[in-house]
Amino acid sequence: MFNNKNMKKTNLFLAMAAGVFTLGACNKIESGNEPLADSDVQQIVLQVANGGDGIATRAGRPMYGSEAQQTIENVKVIVCNSQPTNNVVSVFDIKDWNTSATDYVTTGHGKEKVIELTGDNRLMETGTYKAYAIGYHNSSDYTNITEAVTNIAQGGTFNENLKLTMNQAAGNKIGEEIFAGSLEIQFVAGKGFKSSLILNRQVAGTFGYVEDIPYKDGATNLKLVSSARNSALVLGHFANDQLPDNGGNNSKNKVNYVINGDTQVNDKVLFDIKLSDWFTEIKEGANGMLDIATWKNPHEGEATFKKGSIFGGNFVIPFAKTSENTLKLQLTNAGGSVLREWIVKLPFNDKQVSQHDLFTWGTNFAQSKNTDSQKVYNIVRNHIYGIGTRTLDKPEFPEPGPGPEPEVDKPESLNTKQEIVLQVNDNWEVIHSMELE
Repeated sequence: MFNNKNMKKTNLFLAMAAGVFTLGACNKIESGNEPLADSDVQQIVLQVANGGDGIATRAGRPMYGSEAQQTIENVKVIVCNSQPTNNVVSVFDIKDWNTSATDYVTTGHGKEKVIELTGDNRLMETGTYKAYAIGYHNSSDYTNITEAVTNIAQGGTFNENLKLTMNQAAGNKIGEEIFAGSLEIQFVAGKGFKSSLILNRQVAGTFGYVEDIPYKDGATNLKLVSSARNSALVLGHFANDQLPDNGGNNSKNKVNYVINGDTQVNDKVLFDIKLSDWFTEIKEGANGMLDIATWKNPHEGEATFKKGSIFGGNFVIPFAKTSENTLKLQLTNAGGSVLREWIVKLPFNDKQVSQHDLFTWGTNFAQSKNTDSQKVYNIVRNHIYGIGTRTLDKPEFPEPGPGPEPEVDKPESLNTKQEIVLQVNDNWEVIHSMELE
């Protein structure tokens, strides 16, 4: 139970961070048409809600926490005549999104860019059209990004359910940020339109931020291991549902639960932290924990962490639950033998534990009613599953001083725990305060 002081601090932080997790909506921004009856101007407003407040992250970046901004360089826009064959009638390639897009007029918590359909790109015939937008990084680890996205041209056909495959030989083989969205346009010849199209993050994310790591003789690694993992991502059934109150009024919020992963692989390690990256010497300190006197920050200059803590994280291609526990944190030796294990659970009041509509990719996106359990659950698109609290890449840790507020930065203690409760951000919209066991 929060007291008034804690509530004030939490509300202040939510107000300050309301955009940090936005990828589906931001205040009044919605996908839709605005007819321009007295004009023949044809415009599409591309919008990527991403946070703001001077906080920046990078698409394809290492994941240092929950900051949800992006710096995608490319946005591909495809407009199709949706009946009957999805013929491509207009194509736009934006290669300078970071420099040419501007802040939202209303909030600044995101970027937008207006593109105008002129010349050969103009819509001419009355009918139903569909616009798609895909935002991606220059040096993408999706092996077929050029064939599947970059080479789409006017006059061809377009399949909404694009399958992108991670390069399993690359350093990053688990997942990479990519954004996409779609919009239906009802066009009447001779009349203009102004339509907004929101690009949403198409992957999930997971991280572990922990301290008080038990000392075990021969321990070398801390791993997050999953019950399944996919190596391909399907773009489609885009999450255009909005959170009208930025997540503040749960009765109005609409969250899409989508599993858009495909192609299972045997390697189920989501992140693997080498203890030697964080400690110059692996030895026992106070209370049977690793000695924090030998602690170091391997990401000096890029991110800051509490002394004695370790961090690992990745963007993850969504995957479906199995009969096994979905996530386990494991302390292992160099040969991979498990020396200590923690079950990683959903909070008891998480929305995934209640019945919800789930969309799962097979040969298409199929809808079903689903209820997860705390230990066996799906990893779904545009959700972040975090161990510990980590909302800034570079929180300040003054010496001496108390350090950041717990709502901003608080590693999860592994001392005496058998199970760990996740902090889940659905749609990366706002911070959901969860009690940890």
